[in-house]
Amino acid sequence: MPDRRNAMERGGFRDSRPAGRQPQSNRPVVRFQQGYPVYLDKGCLRVELVTTVAQQLADDFRAEGKLTRHQLRAFYDHAKRQLQRLDYGATFPCVLPELARLKAFAADRALRGDNALPQSFKEFIDRNVDAVKDETTFRKGFMPHFEALVAYCADLKESR
Repeated sequence: MPDRRNAMERGGFRDSRPAGRQPQSNRPVVRFQQGYPVYLDKGCLRVELVTTVAQQLADDFRAEGKLTRHQLRAFYDHAKRQLQRLDYGATFPCVLPELARLKAFAADRALRGDNALPQSFKEFIDRNVDAVKDETTFRKGFMPHFEALVAYCADLKESR
Protein backbone atom coordinates (compact mmCIF):
# COMPACT_ATOMS: atom_id res chain seq x y z
CA MET A 1 0.00 0.00 0.00
CA PRO A 2 2.93 2.40 -0.25
CA ASP A 3 1.56 3.82 -3.53
CA ARG A 4 -1.76 4.64 -1.91
CA ARG A 5 -0.07 6.13 1.15
CA ASN A 6 2.21 8.27 -1.03
CA ALA A 7 -0.76 9.47 -3.06
CA MET A 8 -2.63 10.37 0.13
CA GLU A 9 0.36 12.28 1.47
CA ARG A 10 0.77 14.17 -1.80
CA GLY A 11 -2.93 15.07 -1.52
CA GLY A 12 -2.35 16.64 1.88
CA PHE A 13 -3.50 13.74 4.06
CA ARG A 14 -1.15 12.64 6.80
CA ASP A 15 -0.87 9.66 9.08
CA SER A 16 -3.91 9.61 11.36
CA ARG A 17 -2.14 8.09 14.37
CA PRO A 18 -1.97 10.49 17.31
CA ALA A 19 1.41 12.15 17.82
CA GLY A 20 3.60 10.20 20.20
CA ARG A 21 1.94 6.88 19.35
CA GLN A 22 4.19 5.23 16.82
CA PRO A 23 3.95 1.66 15.54
CA GLN A 24 5.82 -0.98 17.49
CA SER A 25 9.37 -1.58 16.35
CA ASN A 26 11.34 -4.81 16.40
CA ARG A 27 13.76 -3.40 18.95
CA PRO A 28 13.98 -5.15 22.31
CA VAL A 29 11.69 -3.97 25.06
CA VAL A 30 13.08 -3.20 28.50
CA ARG A 31 11.84 -5.82 30.94
CA PHE A 32 11.79 -5.13 34.63
CA GLN A 33 12.14 -7.97 37.09
CA GLN A 34 9.19 -8.89 39.30
CA GLY A 35 9.10 -6.55 42.29
CA TYR A 36 11.74 -4.17 40.90
CA PRO A 37 13.09 -2.10 42.62
CA VAL A 38 13.96 -3.23 46.11
CA TYR A 39 16.71 -0.88 47.20
CA LEU A 40 17.84 -1.99 50.61
CA ASP A 41 18.81 -5.25 52.26
CA LYS A 42 19.35 -4.99 56.02
CA GLY A 43 19.58 -1.21 55.71
CA CYS A 44 22.28 -1.28 53.03
CA LEU A 45 22.02 -0.67 49.30
CA ARG A 46 21.81 -3.90 47.30
CA VAL A 47 25.05 -3.92 45.31
CA GLU A 48 23.46 -5.27 42.12
CA LEU A 49 21.42 -2.04 41.79
CA VAL A 50 24.60 -0.08 41.10
CA THR A 51 26.26 -2.83 39.08
CA THR A 52 24.40 -5.49 37.11
CA VAL A 53 20.85 -4.09 37.29
CA ALA A 54 21.94 -0.54 36.36
CA GLN A 55 24.16 -1.86 33.57
CA GLN A 56 21.40 -4.11 32.20
CA LEU A 57 18.92 -1.22 32.19
CA ALA A 58 21.47 0.99 30.42
CA ASP A 59 22.08 -1.74 27.82
CA ASP A 60 18.33 -2.15 27.31
CA PHE A 61 17.74 1.60 26.94
CA ARG A 62 20.67 1.81 24.51
CA ALA A 63 19.37 -1.14 22.44
CA GLU A 64 15.91 0.38 22.33
CA GLY A 65 17.55 3.43 20.75
CA LYS A 66 15.03 6.07 21.81
CA LEU A 67 16.36 7.51 25.08
CA THR A 68 18.71 10.46 24.69
CA ARG A 69 21.34 11.66 27.12
CA HIS A 70 19.54 14.98 27.40
CA GLN A 71 16.30 13.28 28.47
CA LEU A 72 18.09 11.11 31.03
CA ARG A 73 20.01 14.05 32.50
CA ALA A 74 16.90 16.22 32.80
CA PHE A 75 15.26 13.64 35.07
CA TYR A 76 18.43 12.89 37.01
CA ASP A 77 19.16 16.58 37.55
CA HIS A 78 15.66 17.14 38.96
CA ALA A 79 16.16 14.27 41.42
CA LYS A 80 19.62 15.58 42.33
CA ARG A 81 18.15 19.01 43.12
CA GLN A 82 15.74 17.35 45.56
CA LEU A 83 18.67 15.63 47.28
CA GLN A 84 20.39 19.02 47.58
CA ARG A 85 17.24 20.49 49.15
CA LEU A 86 17.43 17.79 51.82
CA ASP A 87 21.10 18.59 52.36
CA TYR A 88 20.20 22.25 52.89
CA GLY A 89 17.60 21.46 55.54
CA ALA A 90 14.31 20.81 53.76
CA THR A 91 12.23 18.05 55.31
CA PHE A 92 11.49 14.89 53.37
CA PRO A 93 7.70 15.49 53.35
CA CYS A 94 8.42 18.81 51.57
CA VAL A 95 10.78 17.17 49.06
CA LEU A 96 8.61 14.14 48.26
CA PRO A 97 6.01 16.04 46.17
CA GLU A 98 8.78 17.48 43.99
CA LEU A 99 10.24 14.01 43.53
CA ALA A 100 6.78 12.66 42.67
CA ARG A 101 6.48 15.29 39.93
CA LEU A 102 9.00 13.21 37.96
CA LYS A 103 6.12 10.84 37.20
CA ALA A 104 4.03 13.67 35.76
CA PHE A 105 6.97 14.95 33.72
CA ALA A 106 7.57 11.44 32.36
CA ALA A 107 3.90 10.98 31.46
CA ASP A 108 3.84 14.31 29.62
CA ARG A 109 7.06 13.68 27.71
CA ALA A 110 6.15 10.10 26.82
CA LEU A 111 3.13 11.35 24.84
CA ARG A 112 4.94 14.03 22.87
CA GLY A 113 5.20 13.45 19.15
CA ASP A 114 8.59 15.06 18.77
CA ASN A 115 11.42 13.55 20.77
CA ALA A 116 9.02 11.46 22.89
CA LEU A 117 10.36 9.85 26.03
CA PRO A 118 10.49 6.06 25.65
CA GLN A 119 7.70 4.23 27.49
CA SER A 120 10.31 1.98 29.14
CA PHE A 121 12.05 4.98 30.72
CA LYS A 122 8.68 6.31 31.89
CA GLU A 123 8.12 2.95 33.58
CA PHE A 124 11.59 3.16 35.15
CA ILE A 125 10.70 6.58 36.62
CA ASP A 126 7.26 5.42 37.79
CA ARG A 127 8.58 2.30 39.50
CA ASN A 128 11.47 4.05 41.18
CA VAL A 129 9.51 7.06 42.41
CA ASP A 130 6.83 4.71 43.80
CA ALA A 131 9.54 2.77 45.65
CA VAL A 132 10.70 5.86 47.56
CA LYS A 133 8.93 5.69 50.91
CA ASP A 134 11.18 7.77 53.15
CA GLU A 135 14.40 9.74 53.19
CA THR A 136 16.49 6.58 53.59
CA THR A 137 15.12 4.88 50.48
CA PHE A 138 15.62 8.13 48.57
CA ARG A 139 19.19 8.80 49.74
CA LYS A 140 20.51 5.24 50.00
CA GLY A 141 18.45 3.57 47.27
CA PHE A 142 16.93 5.70 44.55
CA MET A 143 19.75 8.20 44.09
CA PRO A 144 22.71 5.75 43.97
CA HIS A 145 20.74 3.49 41.59
CA PHE A 146 19.81 6.39 39.31
CA GLU A 147 23.37 7.73 39.45
CA ALA A 148 24.77 4.35 38.38
CA LEU A 149 22.29 4.18 35.50
CA VAL A 150 23.39 7.63 34.31
CA ALA A 151 27.03 6.53 34.48
CA TYR A 152 26.36 3.38 32.44
CA CYS A 153 24.48 5.49 29.87
CA ALA A 154 27.44 7.82 29.27
CA ASP A 155 27.58 6.90 25.59
CA LEU A 156 23.93 7.70 24.77
CA LYS A 157 23.57 10.13 21.92
CA GLU A 158 22.75 13.72 22.85
CA SER A 159 19.57 13.92 20.78
CA ARG A 160 17.78 12.21 17.95
